[in-house]
Amino acid sequence: MSASTAPFSEHSGSEQSGAHAAATVSVVFVTYNSAAVIPAAVASVPAGCDVVIVDNASPQGTGWYNEISRPARLVEMGRNAGFGAACNAGARAATTPYILFLNPDARLGPDTMETLLAAARLYGEPAILMPAIVSEQGRLMRKEGTIFEQVPRSARLKPQEIAGDYCTRFVHGAAFLVSRAAFFDLGGFDEGIFLYHEDDDLSLRAIARQVPIIVVPGAQVVHEGGGSSTPGLRQTFRINRFKQQSENYVRAKYGRPRSRLALAAKLVGGCLLAALLANPHRVMVRAGKLRGVFDPPARQGG
Repeated sequence: MSASTAPFSEHSGSEQSGAHAAATVSVVFVTYNSAAVIPAAVASVPAGCDVVIVDNASPQGTGWYNEISRPARLVEMGRNAGFGAACNAGARAATTPYILFLNPDARLGPDTMETLLAAARLYGEPAILMPAIVSEQGRLMRKEGTIFEQVPRSARLKPQEIAGDYCTRFVHGAAFLVSRAAFFDLGGFDEGIFLYHEDDDLSLRAIARQVPIIVVPGAQVVHEGGGSSTPGLRQTFRINRFKQQSENYVRAKYGRPRSRLALAAKLVGGCLLAALLANPHRVMVRAGKLRGVFDPPARQGG
């Protein structure tokens, strides 16, 4: 991991007009029952920028579309095709040189777009640019390695140690800017992954192609990270089953499988401990992963 010596001032401020940004970037959102958060996310996009919202057949519908505060194009998938497939559809619908993928529960800071675009000009192509992603409480949210090279929290850069832009080895799917050409040259998101770890897979392909992944701390995105609602036990089970299915898929794809029996034994032990502690949420987390361990590493259903 290397650090850039480029100071924030080289690509901060508003050198790029809103009109130029509009001609340069499409912001792609993927929604699934996102009515409670998507209006604020769309409102954070600079005026004039192209906005593409891809809906994965939300059961709650898309009635919110007529209530958002600015023009946006709606792409309806017709089925829950998965996060990666919907992102690819949004990228195909975009016609601008750059794409900013943004989660519907995230909001751009006031100068984030201009700062990321200035960084793209500074570092050239191809490159993947990520803003600093912070929680509602201001806590820096990041991961610095893929599932094959996880970096423990104790070894990650501390906020006070970050003196400028720096390279990392993980693309956080919640928010990143990339040229449309570079995204498709990398193959886009793997549509064999329904949900979770699709950003690990994109990171691994970027690393293999020596495409730099650069964090630009001068650009910020506020990410709720699911804080708006707490999933029930059934949904917790389902989410963690999907996570394990995706991990199975990625590990099989890169020839890095884990022993299913060893993992299953660990998860069974975790279930029993959580049950003894009367923690049903942790029971469902481990039970969902345990079920996913024995699912085939194949295309997941919606």
